[in-house]
Amino acid sequence: MEREVLDRRAFGELRRLNAAFLALIHHCQGSAMASRLDCRSGLSEMIAGLDPDQAELLCTTRAALFSLKLDTRPGQLMGVAEQARISGDSADELMVREFGLVASSYAWHLSQTSPMAASLVLGWSRERVLELAALSLADVVRATLACKPAVTLRMWAHPRFWPDLLCSVRDPGDKGWEVARAWSAQFVSQRSRK
Repeated sequence: MEREVLDRRAFGELRRLNAAFLALIHHCQGSAMASRLDCRSGLSEMIAGLDPDQAELLCTTRAALFSLKLDTRPGQLMGVAEQARISGDSADELMVREFGLVASSYAWHLSQTSPMAASLVLGWSRERVLELAALSLADVVRATLACKPAVTLRMWAHPRFWPDLLCSVRDPGDKGWEVARAWSAQFVSQRSRK
């Protein structure tokens, strides 16, 4: 029997994170924050237009639907007090920041417990995963706070990724969704090696 790279618990958490990210996109639809999440060119409307079953199905992809931006260079790790002092964040920005903190904590934990799964789920190179794993949780929080926003829609600029993925969710018949899910994981994995 083939062993899954992502165990049941880590996959369940990934599903919850993907669902929270879709909810965040839906909440920010039409606001300036939507474009800051790289949810452009009608993608936020297409994602928001999914019915609950379709959205749930989309969350079952074994890759994060979001991309994390963490600036881990030594001079960029800002303390929480400094971050609060310069912050004048809107409610949307605070929601995005909160999601970024949860997602980066998940990524850090996964990079420490299963680097291979972290690479596949996040679409990161092995080196980047190991760099994240070497940080303390406090440094991960600082790196997340240093980026505004720390999360964006993954693969938003690729011409076929999201349209094909959303099309397969809307009409998943005859294993179409399974093929799309496998394709998306393979595509993201290949991109992480570049």
